[in-house]
Amino acid sequence: METALLNYFVLDTQLHSTCDFNPYILEKGIGIYEVLRVEQGKPLFLKEHIDRFFSSAALENVPVDISRKFIRQAVRMLIGQNCMKQGNIKFLYHWDGKGTPRFMAWVMPFFYPSASQYAHGVVVGSMPARRENPNAKKVLHSLRKKADTFIKQKSFREVIYVNPRGFITEGSRSNIFFVHDNRVLTPELSQVLPGITRAKVIQLISEKGMPFNETKISLSDAMGYDACFLTGTSPKILPVSRFDDNTFHVQNDLMRMLMQGYDEMMAADIRSFSW
Repeated sequence: METALLNYFVLDTQLHSTCDFNPYILEKGIGIYEVLRVEQGKPLFLKEHIDRFFSSAALENVPVDISRKFIRQAVRMLIGQNCMKQGNIKFLYHWDGKGTPRFMAWVMPFFYPSASQYAHGVVVGSMPARRENPNAKKVLHSLRKKADTFIKQKSFREVIYVNPRGFITEGSRSNIFFVHDNRVLTPELSQVLPGITRAKVIQLISEKGMPFNETKISLSDAMGYDACFLTGTSPKILPVSRFDDNTFHVQNDLMRMLMQGYDEMMAADIRSFSW
């Protein structure tokens, strides 16, 4: 169930007390959404998140009658009125069962990895699943509930979806990369959500001249690779120590170079951001 933190959330054009936040209205209908990270009171990669929001709406053939400027103003109002310094914001355009649209934005619970998890890696597991229209970021209540239940039962950090043909696609809240023979591999874009962090990591790989492939990755092949890591708004670049029954090298030099590079990229975006 959705939860709004701090003092205020945005509904359409107005601030409301989080005491009045009603998550049940989101359970029916369709929702296109984004989750962005706030550091030092500034939203990271805001333009990219807004661009993907409109791309998701177009892929789902959903008309959106708000502007990019409107979303920026809503995010700015939410950060400012909540005196927010760090955390995650979710903004969503929702159509209820009767076709009535509404815009909402709120500060949501966030779970950033610990220093120990960045140092020693996390455990993930595979789960058979396939998202329809994977390039669109839309609310999928049943799949998210199934993934969350599996994560809790197995004490995983994340579950990785494997399609009916046995190929790895993405995590329930992340993208996935592998390192093998000093080459970085990730599933094809057509099969996954085009994550903002994913795109930034690919940009870093290109800038550093690292060998790279977007390709089909079978679950069986991946178990023989050298290193594995997740990318996403909350985890940033997070090493995987074990995937199902296979272990990976969490001190892989190439992966650690990307981790440092991404932190530097975040810092640069914070320094250069302006409303």
